[in-house]
Amino acid sequence: MPCKMHKMFRSTTLYYRIAVNFCDTPIIQSFRGFMARLGEVAVQVSYAYMSIIDEAYAKCLLIAKDSPHVMGTVAVGKVIAVGIGVDRFREGDRVVAFTLTGGGAQSILTVSTSNVVVYNAKEFDYLDVLIIATLSVKRKLLDIVKGANVLVVGNDLSIIPFAHVAQQYSLKVFTIPRYTSWSDIVKGEHISIYEDRQLFDVIVIASCDPLVISLVPRLAKDDAIIIVHPAVRNLLKFSDFNAKSITIKFIQFGDMISGESIYTEFKDIIRSKTPLLNPQNFIAKPVFPAFIDLQNL
Repeated sequence: MPCKMHKMFRSTTLYYRIAVNFCDTPIIQSFRGFMARLGEVAVQVSYAYMSIIDEAYAKCLLIAKDSPHVMGTVAVGKVIAVGIGVDRFREGDRVVAFTLTGGGAQSILTVSTSNVVVYNAKEFDYLDVLIIATLSVKRKLLDIVKGANVLVVGNDLSIIPFAHVAQQYSLKVFTIPRYTSWSDIVKGEHISIYEDRQLFDVIVIASCDPLVISLVPRLAKDDAIIIVHPAVRNLLKFSDFNAKSITIKFIQFGDMISGESIYTEFKDIIRSKTPLLNPQNFIAKPVFPAFIDLQNL
């Protein structure tokens, strides 16, 4: 029995989610009902983004403390219920949920309003909004690459804003092609992952590849800044740091205006090179990054 501060919604309808049992192969699971707790909204999810943190769980580079672990690090959909104490959201609002530790890839998502942004811009459809959200890196982090020697590495969509700003405002931009996607967007001088002469003021890492996590941080100068995807947090213990002093910052999302400007610039490339999969095709052959269509799950 939920307390008076929670709202329980039960249904004869089966809902579904994409999950892993601690780690390894994704599966589709069913569940009934959902609860909108104090300060939460319930979202009927249309699309979810599978990022490098989902890849890390699928490859058992990370193991969830609880099982099942629901995948999906960003979701977009429509609010269908609000919990007690919620006054900034209404049923029918189109919202983005930043579920960076997982949970976005399910029919119905209940999430704290602190991790949700309303985005009702009519000129963009639901998939547009999802992609904008994946690019919505906070400007204070993008500003760090300005005027610096920058190395950008990874295959997550979140490296695109950094590469775009760096190419406009940085002294030099470098990349490691073998471990970096988006070559049409992420442009710079090429180096090897085994480079041992070139050091950088700022390094951006959005990859769960163990070799990248281990070797790339050693290319940081003293007093350098390393900006990493939140998914990498628990993998940094395997990193090789040569510099005496390093500042580590984690990518933060939610600046939808910034994400919109990046998306407008690179929409065709991103949509053509990132697979849009239904859940059955995704679990049959997981690929990352990917957009998952949950409307018929």
